[in-house]
Amino acid sequence: MVIMQSSVDQARSSMRKRGARESVEGDAGMKRMLSRLTRAACVVALAVPVSAAAAIDMMPKDITLNGEVTSVQVINHGDHAEYVSVSLSRLLNPGVPLESERLEPVVDIGQPSLYAYPFRMTLAPGQTKTITIKALRPVETETVYRLDVKPETKVLGTGQTKPSASIVANLAFSGIVHQLPSKTRATLAVACEASGARLTATGNVHYLVEGAKADGQSLDAFNVYPGTPLPVSGHTVEIPGHTVCNGAAAKSLRPD
Repeated sequence: MVIMQSSVDQARSSMRKRGARESVEGDAGMKRMLSRLTRAACVVALAVPVSAAAAIDMMPKDITLNGEVTSVQVINHGDHAEYVSVSLSRLLNPGVPLESERLEPVVDIGQPSLYAYPFRMTLAPGQTKTITIKALRPVETETVYRLDVKPETKVLGTGQTKPSASIVANLAFSGIVHQLPSKTRATLAVACEASGARLTATGNVHYLVEGAKADGQSLDAFNVYPGTPLPVSGHTVEIPGHTVCNGAAAKSLRPD
C-alpha cells in the first residue's frame, strides 16, 4: 500500500511540474507574440509619418492663372519643423479620375508654359510660405497642371533629405492649376453611342456640365476639357441643352 501511495504521489508531482512547465512556456509564448506585435506596431508607426500628413496644408487647391503670375500658400499646422518639396507636372488627360491621371513633370518638358518655385522649403511650426507660379508663355488652349507639395524625412547624420516613401497621393497635398488663354470659349458637343454618350469640349477651355442624368439618376457636376473626351454610360443619357441619348436607338442606327 505504501509503494502504491508513493507511485501516486510521484505521478501527481510529475503532473504538477509538467503543468507548471506548460504554463511557463505558454506565458513565454504569449510574451513573444506580444513582443512581435509591439515591434510590428512600431514599424507601422514609423512608416507612416502621421504628423506630417496632419501638419501640412496648401491653399488654395484649385488655382486659375489668368495673368502672368499667381501664388499658393503652404502652411505648417504642426508643432515641429517640416521639410517639403514642390513639384509641378502637366496633366495630360484632365477630367479623368485621379487614379487614371497621366502626368508629365515640367522638368521633362522642352518648353513648359508654367514654372513654380521654390522647389524646396522649410517651415517652422505655424509658419506660412509662398509658392510662386509664373507663366513662361501664353497658351491658346487651357493647359492644366498638378502642383504637389510633399513632406520630406530628414536623414539622420547628414544634411540631406529624402521624400517620405509612405506618403501617397493625397488631395490635401495636391492642387490643380489652370492656365487659361487670353480669350476663352467654352462649348460642348455630345455624340450618342450604344453605351451612352461621348462628351467633347469643342472650345478652348473646359466646359462645366451640370444637371446631367444617366438612366434617370442625377450626376454630380463635372468638367470636360479640350482634348480629353469623356464617356457617360447609360441606356438613357440626358445632358442639358443637348438631345437625349438613347443607347438602344444609337445601336439600331449603327451600320452592319
